[in-house]
Amino acid sequence: MRRLFNNPGLSNPDQGYQLGAIEKTSTDSGMRVTDERALKVSAVWACVQLISTSVAGMPISIFRDKESGREPLKSRHYLTDILHIRPNRYMKPRDFRLAMTVQMALWNNAYAEILRSGDRIVGLVPLRPGRMTAVITKENELVYQYSVENGVKVFAKESIFHLSGMSADGLVGLERNNFARETYGLSVSADTYASKQFANGGRPGGVLTLDTFLKPEQREQVRELYSGMSEGATNSGKLWVLEGGMKYDALDFTADQMQMIATRTHQLGEVARFFGVPDILIGAASNGSSAWPASFEQQVLAFLTFTLQSYTEEWESEIRYSLLPMGSDINVDHDTSGLIKMDSTAKANYLSKLVQNGMMTRNESRKKLDLPAMDGGDELTIQTNLAKLDDTEDIDDVSQTNQPAGELPTQIQQ
Repeated sequence: MRRLFNNPGLSNPDQGYQLGAIEKTSTDSGMRVTDERALKVSAVWACVQLISTSVAGMPISIFRDKESGREPLKSRHYLTDILHIRPNRYMKPRDFRLAMTVQMALWNNAYAEILRSGDRIVGLVPLRPGRMTAVITKENELVYQYSVENGVKVFAKESIFHLSGMSADGLVGLERNNFARETYGLSVSADTYASKQFANGGRPGGVLTLDTFLKPEQREQVRELYSGMSEGATNSGKLWVLEGGMKYDALDFTADQMQMIATRTHQLGEVARFFGVPDILIGAASNGSSAWPASFEQQVLAFLTFTLQSYTEEWESEIRYSLLPMGSDINVDHDTSGLIKMDSTAKANYLSKLVQNGMMTRNESRKKLDLPAMDGGDELTIQTNLAKLDDTEDIDDVSQTNQPAGELPTQIQQ
């Protein structure tokens, strides 16, 4: 109830509750759409599932930043325990990241309590975003109020791990579900209309006309007797006998005339647009087909760049901000290579060029292919096909020196 007494709009007061949107479940379509009902819209479910599973499936790398580049951690770090082994006693790392990303996708905000043992961070426990409110106190301190069974629990800013999306004030994300509720409502309304149509055997409603005026009780009797003419799929195909000057006229508003299929297809794209997901990825192409574009890799790359990157960057930024001390040389990022799978020919060409140009060793290349290391494969090598003309004499000398006795030089053999 506390949110009902705040002024609507994107601007929050300098002090007090900092809200992402005013909660509202009613829509102009006449349908009441709760957060749970929104997830029953197939496009909402598909978008949330696609985003959350994609982000949770990317490994988080933990490393040390050095002037020479990244350096793997030589000892176990508490971030490794939280992000790779067990974030809390209830969840696996993937379950935790999945739950947090689902919250972020639906509400543009996800919260977790930071558990500490002394000064050491030992765990993260997700909290429900619908119960959390950011508050700026009279002392201009940011705290978080969390509704519990016995009242309100207040968390200091340092005790909350907060992922947020697009925001108007930088404190809380604009709650996607609340801003998309009208779009959800239209989708729910179209789904309900389609369900009613099939429940009636695909027949529209009708009007039963009589020559005389009926009393209220007679009108109810007639409606009860002849309601099956336009209601119920089991009544389809029955023969009805009308008497006493009765006449039945079916209403002309058919599903085709109301463009029910086109409306439902259009709403899939509208929902996908709120989540920033390409229509084709949820089977909702603008032309109604589900044909993939010529380059699947480019389609996934666009999804990664324009949709998933905002989620991964927020994860990385919040980990550095809330879980690492200021000035730490420890850093994190997501490994996106698993999301963009190349075909075998493209991958072979890609790795071959890196090895041939001295940017990757053969063993590093074999590791990308899940192959065991080989002896002598840790040296960087380059091709000499494009060596300077002045250096060819030195190359010839080396090749002749290494040539086994009794064999012709390689250049002559070729």
